[in-house]
Amino acid sequence: MHISIEDLIIRITSEVIRELKAQNVTVTFGQPVRNNGPDTLSRKEVIDMSAYKTPILTERRIQKLHVLTGEVVIPAGTVITPKAKELIRQNKLKITIQ
Repeated sequence: MHISIEDLIIRITSEVIRELKAQNVTVTFGQPVRNNGPDTLSRKEVIDMSAYKTPILTERRIQKLHVLTGEVVIPAGTVITPKAKELIRQNKLKITIQ
């Protein structure tokens, strides 16, 4: 059997979308919308840094956020690394200090 990569991608994508729809997940195409209005999907994520003397928000932690996260809650005194700041700007995340 021979199948092109394009056909394979179409088959896989179709199957994934069919399964998601069966689970009542709305599938949209394009980039996720973040905090652009009241009707957009976004999540608020609280990052627990209570175990740290000086909490640090890193690029890696930002990368681990759910794709629909629009707001991140961090404790007062958290140090935000330059790479994390860059990702926060790129992803248009709202940072709330608790």
